[in-house]
Amino acid sequence: MIAKFKDVLLNEDLEPERLRDALKTLNEHVHHQETADMMIDQEILQIAAELLKHEDPEVREQAALLQGSFALSGIGRQIFEYAFENLKELLEDEDLRVREASSWALYRLSVNEDGCQRMVEGGIPEFMILSFIGHSEPKDMQYEDACYLGYLLEAFVNITFSDAGIETLLGRDAIRQFNKLIGEEYARTKLADKFPKIAELCLRVIGNMSINHQGKEECIEHKIIATSFVYLSLSEERSYEDALNTSLILMSTSIHLEGKN
Repeated sequence: MIAKFKDVLLNEDLEPERLRDALKTLNEHVHHQETADMMIDQEILQIAAELLKHEDPEVREQAALLQGSFALSGIGRQIFEYAFENLKELLEDEDLRVREASSWALYRLSVNEDGCQRMVEGGIPEFMILSFIGHSEPKDMQYEDACYLGYLLEAFVNITFSDAGIETLLGRDAIRQFNKLIGEEYARTKLADKFPKIAELCLRVIGNMSINHQGKEECIEHKIIATSFVYLSLSEERSYEDALNTSLILMSTSIHLEGKN
C-alpha cells in the first residue's frame, strides 16, 4: 500500500488535490507502527520534505504535518535534516495553516533532547526567533497567530534547557521580545483569551535563559524583574505556573550583582 502512495507523491503531473489527499491519508495512518516503519523504508519522509516546496498550500501543510508526526520517532529524527531548509522557509509562509504546521513540526522535534541538538546544530532556532519576532510585533501581531507563536514558544522552552540551546537565542533580541509580550498592553489586547498561555510560555523561556550568565545580563538590561514582578500575584489571568516561573527569574537575576541594584 505504501509503495502506491510513494508513486502518487512522486508523480509531478498529479493535481494538487490528489497529492493533498494522499498526504492526509498517510497522516491518518502514521500512528500505526508497522505502517510508519513502511513509510520510513519507502523514504516517504524524504519525498514529503520536497513537497514542502509545493506551490499548493494544502500540500505544503500536509507535508509539514507528516514531518511533525515522525518527529517523536528516533529513526524519524535521524532523517529530519532533509526537511530543515524547507521548514525554515515555511515559518514565513503566506498561508497561516502552513506556518502553524511547520511550527508544530519543529515543536515536536524539540520534545526530545537529540531533536533539540539537531535543531541547534542545524541553526534552526535562529530562524525561529526571527520569525517569532516578526509576527509578534505590535503592527503585525494577529489573534490568529497565537497558535503559531505558541508552538514556537513551546519549542523554545525545550531548546533552552541546555546552554547550547540558550546560546542560539542570545544577542538576537529574544529576551527583549518576550519582555514586550508579557509587559505591553498590545499583546494582551490582540491575543485576548490566548494571552495567558503565551505569557506563561514567555516566562518559562525567560526563566530558562536567565540561568545562563549572558542570559542574566540580558534580563537585567531589559528590566525583566520590573516587568515580570506582577506575575507573582495570582489572578484569573495569572496562574501558579506564572508565579513559579517568575520566582525562578527573580532568583536567577538577583544573584547577579547588577540585578540587586
